[in-house]
Amino acid sequence: MARNQYLELITLQIAAGQVLKTSSIDKFGYNSALGNTYETIWSGNNRYTYITTPGTAIVTSGDSDDNGGTVLILGLDAEYNEISETLTVGGPAGSAVFYRVHRASLLTANTGDTNQGAITVTVDSKSAAIIPIGYGQTLMCLYTIPRRKKGYLFQLDIGCSKDQELEAKIVERNGTTNVWQTKAFITARGGFLEKNFYIPIEIDEKHDVEVRAKASGGSAAVSAGFELVLVDK
Repeated sequence: MARNQYLELITLQIAAGQVLKTSSIDKFGYNSALGNTYETIWSGNNRYTYITTPGTAIVTSGDSDDNGGTVLILGLDAEYNEISETLTVGGPAGSAVFYRVHRASLLTANTGDTNQGAITVTVDSKSAAIIPIGYGQTLMCLYTIPRRKKGYLFQLDIGCSKDQELEAKIVERNGTTNVWQTKAFITARGGFLEKNFYIPIEIDEKHDVEVRAKASGGSAAVSAGFELVLVDK
């Protein structure tokens, strides 16, 4: 069996839950107006600001027609354990205490079949997650490795809507420090580029990882994604 075929088989088995003590994470994000300085690939169109004081979440929308819908929030608590909570748009704060938010998905829509306004999940007075209008879930290319797990980065991709010079990097830090380290770097001119790590990059528990990029023209729509395998310690 060829190397690529073997890897595809193993990763399929991991995704299907057939390999003990492993799981898979597929993160993807979108920045609709990337500037000429580094920004996180997410819907905030800026450098993502992490929660510093764990707190409860509240969900609001820029369009009151979304009020009454429900949103599932996935993230980590103050001890970096995986947690989730379903909250009502426009409703009161929840009871779960979040230290990281990985994803938010619209479960039920109050109007139509998706969100009419941008939905924001706020924790610690910060926009921890944003669901763009009409997308039904977050597009945020960042993740934090949960407690008692190690992450292995297998793939990174980046795409640009314009014929501009693009610089992208995947960065990592220990969540208890403020020092970011660049783990992989891609330069491209427009289009789509993918980098596969045949020797995966190891990322330890409680470490933040995200994709940042900048465009030479100062305004471009950019997508990015990365794939992780989590292994229980």
